[in-house]
Amino acid sequence: MISIWEVNFKRIPLLPKFIGKLMDRNSYIGLGLIFLLLVGYFYINKPSDKDLVLQKHYADSIENVKKLNNQLAEIQKEKNKLYKDSIAKAVLNDSNALKGMYGGFASQALGQETNTFLENKDVKLTISNKGASIRQVQLKKFKTDSRQPVLLLDEKHLDNFIRFKGGNTEVKSDEFFWTLTQKTSNSLTFRLNDGNSYIEYIYTIADSGYNVAQTIRTTGMASKLDPKGINLYFNNDLRLQERDIQEEKRKSTLYFKYFDETADYISETSNEKQTLENPTEWVSFKQQFFNTTIQAKEKFQKGSVLETADPISNKNIKRLNAELKLPFKTGADQAIELNYFFGPNQYTLLKEQNIGLDKIIPLGWGIFGWINRFMIIPIFNFLNSFLGNYGVIILLLTLIIKTLLLPLVFKSYKSTAKMRLLKPEMDEIKERNKDNMQQQQVENMALYKKAGVNPLGGCLPMLLQMPILVAVFQFVPSAFEFRQESFLWADDLSIYDSIWTFGKLPIIDTIYGDHVSLFTLLMTISTLIYTKMNNDLTAGVNEQMKYISYLMPIMFLGFFNRYAAALTYYYFLSNVVTFTQQWAIRKFVDEDKLKAQIHEAKSKNTGTANKSAFQKRLEDMAKNGNNFNQNKKK
Repeated sequence: MISIWEVNFKRIPLLPKFIGKLMDRNSYIGLGLIFLLLVGYFYINKPSDKDLVLQKHYADSIENVKKLNNQLAEIQKEKNKLYKDSIAKAVLNDSNALKGMYGGFASQALGQETNTFLENKDVKLTISNKGASIRQVQLKKFKTDSRQPVLLLDEKHLDNFIRFKGGNTEVKSDEFFWTLTQKTSNSLTFRLNDGNSYIEYIYTIADSGYNVAQTIRTTGMASKLDPKGINLYFNNDLRLQERDIQEEKRKSTLYFKYFDETADYISETSNEKQTLENPTEWVSFKQQFFNTTIQAKEKFQKGSVLETADPISNKNIKRLNAELKLPFKTGADQAIELNYFFGPNQYTLLKEQNIGLDKIIPLGWGIFGWINRFMIIPIFNFLNSFLGNYGVIILLLTLIIKTLLLPLVFKSYKSTAKMRLLKPEMDEIKERNKDNMQQQQVENMALYKKAGVNPLGGCLPMLLQMPILVAVFQFVPSAFEFRQESFLWADDLSIYDSIWTFGKLPIIDTIYGDHVSLFTLLMTISTLIYTKMNNDLTAGVNEQMKYISYLMPIMFLGFFNRYAAALTYYYFLSNVVTFTQQWAIRKFVDEDKLKAQIHEAKSKNTGTANKSAFQKRLEDMAKNGNNFNQNKKK
């Protein structure tokens, strides 16, 4: 397995020489000066102690303003509630006034809020009679990083209601106290009466699983409902579930799926508002490892609006708002069927929903997604079916993948060995044509042809491994199975394995981070060893290319320092297995036999080698270049 930053372009014969030509002494001096200028710039422009105090004061002021705004919002909300309560009390004994405010629903405008629970072995719902809405959802099998219950919905920062126009009255469902008319072990029925007509909410849950069905039924209200229909408002402040708030915030957003299309999403990194232009099958409030999804059996109508915003509470990560236009039949009683999914982002579980919900897990596009779905995940699930230690599962997954790729590695090694055996002759060609790069390439290509060696043979097999490398890079950080699973010193394989958190330091925090990940260090060290082995085995690698190949793993050290321990552990194992494979292959490959094969090929092709089109073009380029130089001298 090649390293993520190394595609082994150095095995392509033209590229090392081209880069070597560019990377002369002046280039190194230029790079050094640029580096010194950058260091000087950061040093000169680093904030003074006074600036740091002012920046902290500014940040604190912004935070205080946010807190004040939140407090004002809460105060206003309480004032509205008190105002409404005072009005309600004032009209309590005035049925005409009460009816003027709420129409036929006036009898349920006042009451006492109570909660009813609906649960199975996996999920527990709290449903309030005020609005007959789901106010809280707890996943019973999971804990947050701080070992608190996982609450996907929290009544403190949740708006969940329907709004429609019934006659001359604007109805907002959470302004009324619905009557619980029926209760069983797995279902609840609430009713809001309007004289001889009514609206019902029917919630149903199975004995296990994360699905909750809801039917919104209207009876006798066909002539009263406005043709504009019924809108469902579902606005939720996402609670922090994981350790790294920035990572969880970056991976939280709204997904949606148009009918007969693949799931899409709105921006994860910035606040955005989007109006859906087509009928929509479902909308998902997706967090890093959990999601709340609302599906309409008859599809939400076009014109639904989705929005991401800053959270109301500074303890939460993001606010997700949805205004969904429910399927509606004008002039008829309604029976709107919704299905909620409250659960983990586990690929197999989401795939079983059979609605394309598995697409909220970022497995990569095109070939990378196919490799994950049809190779990586099946192998992982097979190992997971009889093993409980995820460190061992990653080890076995690595061994299986590396074994499958062994023929490519073997072929690549043989091609590299042949190129190394031709190096003395390539050096002679280089010395003979040291002032004519084009002629060097022409004679090198002729030598490859005569010796029966493919100069790309060492590179192409390695390039074929790249899709697997990228697929693993996509799969591991998104795999729910690694969440809160420990191995060796890593207490959670889904985040970085910090062995030392030294805090935020200027520049260092931006480049490297505020901690030391041991698996990342091991991965980097093993990559440097792997790079040295390749440089020793590969012919024609100049010193400049060697320095670049050693520099790349070090540059990526800060990048991977923030990634999941499971990923860097996998890459470390991959390098170790590669060392072992190359050692075994070197023992197995007989270089004397390769020399004999090259000699035999040369004997057969002496004087009879046909020129390839590529070789012919190189020779023409060389001749044209020589003619140009001669004319220039004249």
